[in-house]
Amino acid sequence: MPERGPHNSFDDLGVGVAQVAPSGGWIGANRALCELLGYTQSELAGKAFDAVFVDQSERDQGPHWKRLTSGEISGYRALRTALRKDGTSLPVAVIFSVERNSSAGPGSILAVIEDLTDLRSAEAARQSAEAARHEMAQKFTAAQENERTRIARELHDDIGQSLAILRIQMMRAGQPVSGMPGKVHPGMPELSGRLKDIAQKVSRLSHQLHSSELEYLGLAVAVQSHCREFSEKFKIKVECVCEGIPGELDSLLALSVLRVIQEALHNAGKYSKAKSITVELRGTAEELTLLVADNGVGFDVEEARLAAGLGLISMRERIHLAGGEFAIASKLGEGTRITARVPVAEKQ
Repeated sequence: MPERGPHNSFDDLGVGVAQVAPSGGWIGANRALCELLGYTQSELAGKAFDAVFVDQSERDQGPHWKRLTSGEISGYRALRTALRKDGTSLPVAVIFSVERNSSAGPGSILAVIEDLTDLRSAEAARQSAEAARHEMAQKFTAAQENERTRIARELHDDIGQSLAILRIQMMRAGQPVSGMPGKVHPGMPELSGRLKDIAQKVSRLSHQLHSSELEYLGLAVAVQSHCREFSEKFKIKVECVCEGIPGELDSLLALSVLRVIQEALHNAGKYSKAKSITVELRGTAEELTLLVADNGVGFDVEEARLAAGLGLISMRERIHLAGGEFAIASKLGEGTRITARVPVAEKQ
C-alpha cells in the first residue's frame, strides 16, 4: 500500500488528487493517485510534476500556469499523459486550481486527475463503429446502384426492344390484306397505341433507374433532363438552374446529388400539390450547393422526422455519405425547402 505523507486529507476520495508547489514540485498526493501511478509519495517527491504528467496539448500551457500562480485566474484544465512507474502511460485530464486554506501554505496548487482511458476506448470504439457503418452504407449504395443499372439495361435492351419489335409486327398485321382493302382488324390501331405507351413507360423507368445523361453528358445535363421530364409528367412548372458545375465530378458524388433531386421532386409531385418548383444546383471548385423549393402545402418537419420514410432517410444518408450537410425546412401551408451542401473531392 502506498505510504501516507503529511498531506493526506484527500485520501478518502476515489479520484486522484495532487498538491503542487508554484515551482512545479510535489507537495503531496492522495492514495488514489499513488495507486494510479504506482509510486509512493516519497518517490513522487523526487520528481517534477511535469515529468510525471507530460503536457500533450498542441499549445504551450506555460502561460496558463503563470496566470494561475499569479492569481490572475482561479483554474484551468489540461490534457496530459501520465507516466506510470511500470513504464506504461495513460491519458488524463488535469484540473488545476489554487488551493485555499491549506496547511501547505498559501499559493499551493490543487491538481485533480481524471483517468481518460475508458473514455478514449469508448471514443475509439465509437469511431470504429461509425467507420464500419459508413463503409457498409457505401457498399450498400454501390450494390443498389449496380442492381439499378442491371435492371435498367434489361428493360432497355431486352424488354424495350421486344416491345418495339412486337409493335412493328402488330402494325404490319394491321395492314389491309392484299386484294381485300377493307379487311383490317378494327382493334389493331388501338392495340398498337397501347403498346407504344407501354414501351414509353418502360423507357422512362429505365431512365429513372440509370441515367445515361449522367454517365455520358454530366450532372448538369442529367438534372435539367430530369426536371424537364418531371414537369411534363406532373404538369408542374419547374425552374431549373445549374451553374458552375465542375466537369470532372466523382461519379458517386454526382449520382448521389441526382438521386436526391429525383427523390425531392418525386415527393413534391406526389404530396405537395405545388404549382411551381425551383431546383438550383450551383458549384465551385470546392463544393456543390443544392436547393429544391416548392410552393405546396408543406408539412410538419418534426412529425415527419419521427416517422421518416425511406425517401427522406435515403436523401439524408446520401448527402452524409458524401461528407455534406442536408436540411429540410417546411411549414404547413408555406411549402418546403430542401438544401444540401457537399464538398467536391478531386477526381483521382
